[in-house]
Amino acid sequence: MAVRKRPVQKIIKIDNRFNDDPIFEPIDSLPEINSNIFWLIAAQVKDQGGNRITLSPDQIKREVGYNSHISNKQIAKNVDETFSRLLTIQLSKEEKDEKTGHINKIRENIFKRSVVDTDTLETSVEVSDSFLYLFNHLEHWTRFSITQYVRLHSNYSRKLFRLLKQWRTVGRKEYKIDDFRKRLQIPKSYRPTDIDRRVLTLCTEELCANFQNFKITKNYRKGVRGRKLDSYIFTWVPEKNNQQDVYYDSSIEDTNSVYYIKSNPYMTDKQKFRALDRFYGFTLGTTAKEYKDGHIHSYFLPNKLHKRQKRTAFHRSDLKSLTQYKHAQFAQLLHVYQEVSKKGFLTPEDKEDMQLLKMGYEKSEKDREKDQKAERERLKNLENNAKDLQARRDSGQYSIDFSHAGQDLGDSLSLFDIDNYS
Repeated sequence: MAVRKRPVQKIIKIDNRFNDDPIFEPIDSLPEINSNIFWLIAAQVKDQGGNRITLSPDQIKREVGYNSHISNKQIAKNVDETFSRLLTIQLSKEEKDEKTGHINKIRENIFKRSVVDTDTLETSVEVSDSFLYLFNHLEHWTRFSITQYVRLHSNYSRKLFRLLKQWRTVGRKEYKIDDFRKRLQIPKSYRPTDIDRRVLTLCTEELCANFQNFKITKNYRKGVRGRKLDSYIFTWVPEKNNQQDVYYDSSIEDTNSVYYIKSNPYMTDKQKFRALDRFYGFTLGTTAKEYKDGHIHSYFLPNKLHKRQKRTAFHRSDLKSLTQYKHAQFAQLLHVYQEVSKKGFLTPEDKEDMQLLKMGYEKSEKDREKDQKAERERLKNLENNAKDLQARRDSGQYSIDFSHAGQDLGDSLSLFDIDNYS
């Protein structure tokens, strides 16, 4: 089987049946690092059929949230452990043998073959034939970003994130209480107040960075004495069909996520502070203390990270230089800055950064227009040349030069027996 080596894919795209079939429930119970590895692999096997996919330990380390001190040997060990845990996911079926007429009981794992090279520590994997439908030729699918997924640390948030991404362009999904319990594998002993505290609070604080205006509403049954909880309704600003799941620059993605958290009208300040702590991986209470101490340097970057040495003319240490952003990226950043500016939340340093972004946007606009003009002129010249050639041909100005004809005729005729044609 051919080995496919490609750039690491950051977008996971799976068949919707993955969300509904109980056979896949063990994946949602995997330890965090094993879950991250599985979903990174799931992103790589998309539209690859039965081809073998190979990942290096450095690629895995970069994408799944390992800290810089983890060795490649430890990564390889975690990968092998992940495949071992996935052996519990089996398709059981019966097939009739055409030759003998006997009924065969068959069990097939999601990956028919996984290899961890003990020297290079590379990981290779092939999807079993019976599970190819999960990742290939998809008609109804769920799509999400591995970058966003690995930033979620609660199993409840991770499962709900994936479920809601199926409805990302709708902006609303309702789950009956029993269905919600089952899908998120919530213990039966949890009362509604336990679900509020241990599930919904976590989900709100983690998912608000990925869904704009994220909100959870409780729906109570009508016509019943007392307040009987019937369902949970999840709402957010619908995504556009062509909206990116991940921006290929962390500063842009972080800018959007922080804006989603801070601008959410359905969350208290306390919830927003905790959400920011979870997003950045801070100890809970860090952001609240920072705001209490005062003098926030930037709306988009906590003071704790703002203290890093500046690399560019921007005050924000996570922004790249003006020459490293494309026109569309300037537009994305500038849009968020302008929205925050309308609400009066930009700091003096943010305002200076916004002016730089405007300069970059305007320059990139001129450069783009210049490139587009040059391209239009090039195409026009090609069109004029084609018309000129057509006109010359139509007027009979072309002639065929036979002055060298016959020089190679002997070589050509030597292929035939001339006597047979005399």
